Amino acid sequence: MQKNNISNMQGDAKLPLPYRSWIDTYYFPIKIIGWIIFCIYSFIAFYKLVIDRLVDVILVLWKDENSLVELGLFDYSDWRLTTNFVPFETILRYINYSQYFNLEIIIINLLGNLLIFTPMGFLLPLLSKRFRKAWAVICVGFLSSLAVETIQFIFTVGSADIDDLLLNTLGAWLGYLAYKSILIKPKIKC
Repeated sequence: MQKNNISNMQGDAKLPLPYRSWIDTYYFPIKIIGWIIFCIYSFIAFYKLVIDRLVDVILVLWKDENSLVELGLFDYSDWRLTTNFVPFETILRYINYSQYFNLEIIIINLLGNLLIFTPMGFLLPLLSKRFRKAWAVICVGFLSSLAVETIQFIFTVGSADIDDLLLNTLGAWLGYLAYKSILIKPKIKC
């Protein structure tokens, strides 16, 4: 029985994979493992983007007995310094003034924001038919990034930046393009 076959972009034929019978036989365990990997990836990404920073603040509160005001938590008086609502402002600042920034900071901020959501764009269409369209993956990438940036703004941990939102969404779309690239059958010339 060959149900649950992965179909091509038109949805009418199986992918030419070398281990097709193995995938068909173990489809359910493979899908469960895939979701576990996706959940682990999601937790690590959210942890690095939000939870790690919140834990640091909580530890400082607990150890040093500082108040929220002393730490600047929920202090929005300098929100203009830590928040960017102008698209491409941070990206252009890194490009135009790269000589004033450490190269490591530029790579981590630009490339890191681009790559952190790429696995989401790749794994979601593999795991669920609901995400086999580009718009669905782009929406999930956008909403996930918006949630992270909103939490960073509300709790004043990190800096909320629309460029991060754009790069994260672009990263999810690039992951989707990588997923689509494995679906394209190579044309054999005779």
